[in-house]
Amino acid sequence: MLRPLAPLALLVAAIAPPALAEEVRCPPSLTVQAQPEAPGGWSPYPAKDQHTLAGVALVEGDRSALMATPAPAALEPDRSLRRGRSEIRQWDFPAARRSNVVLICRYGGTQATLAIDLPRTVRRCQITEEIDARGTVLDKPTTPPQFLCR
Repeated sequence: MLRPLAPLALLVAAIAPPALAEEVRCPPSLTVQAQPEAPGGWSPYPAKDQHTLAGVALVEGDRSALMATPAPAALEPDRSLRRGRSEIRQWDFPAARRSNVVLICRYGGTQATLAIDLPRTVRRCQITEEIDARGTVLDKPTTPPQFLCR
């Protein structure tokens, strides 16, 4: 007669690591299809341009409505810390947040952006960016921003 596996399943569940929160990262680069508008007599030739991550914005509300706004109001970070030539900004989200949080990824040399609704399991977002001696984030850093939500 076979013995039930329930005790073994309970043991495995007890020693298994807890489920990790979903991680959300901006893609490191964005390809944009450029379609020129040509004046009369000229022939337009489209091109693809590659742009690297330049920064992020976190906003609250409906993504469709926010993206129709020219400049939605970004959430201020909960804390900010300077370390040498880097600034680390962090946003913390409560377990029972009521409003939707949207991550907007911005890329250098283009107005094109990417946006995604953060899963409700995300509790923290953090970005590390290169700064100058005055604490201003560099437009053209030597290392791209490091960003992660989990």
